[in-house]
Amino acid sequence: MKNILIIDDNRLIINSLSWGLGACSGDWRIMTALNGEEGVKILQSEPVDLVLTDLQMPVMDGYSLLAYARKHHPSIPAIAMTARYTVETKRRLGSLGITRAIEKPFSLKALAAAIADILKNDSTCGEFEGLPCLKTSFCS
Repeated sequence: MKNILIIDDNRLIINSLSWGLGACSGDWRIMTALNGEEGVKILQSEPVDLVLTDLQMPVMDGYSLLAYARKHHPSIPAIAMTARYTVETKRRLGSLGITRAIEKPFSLKALAAAIADILKNDSTCGEFEGLPCLKTSFCS
C-alpha cells in the first residue's frame, strides 16, 4: 500500500482528488490536509510515499511545506499544484529541488498515470505524459 498525502485548502479539490485517485488504484491510501501545517503533522506521524500539494494556502503555504519535506524527508517525491504558474513559481520550486508541477485545472487521468509511474519507478525526475517536469526541464 502506497500512502499519498494531498494538501490543498480547497475541500472540493481535496474530495475530488481523494475520490478520483483512490478509484485509480486499490494500492493507494489517500491522506489529506487543508494546509501545510496539517501536512507537516502527517509527515511527522505517518509514512508517506508521495506528496501532492497546492502552493497557495493559509496557515502554512506549499512552499514552506515543501521546504520542510525536502529537509526532513528528502526521499519523498513531491508534485506541486498551482493555478498561477509563473517564472517566479518555477524559480521558487527549483530552489527547493522540486521538479514536478501541474497547473490547475488538470487531467486526473494524467495525474494518476504520473503518480503511478513515480511510485512504481521511484524516479527523481522525468517527463510524464500530461505532467512535464515543470514546463522547462530542471532534469537535464
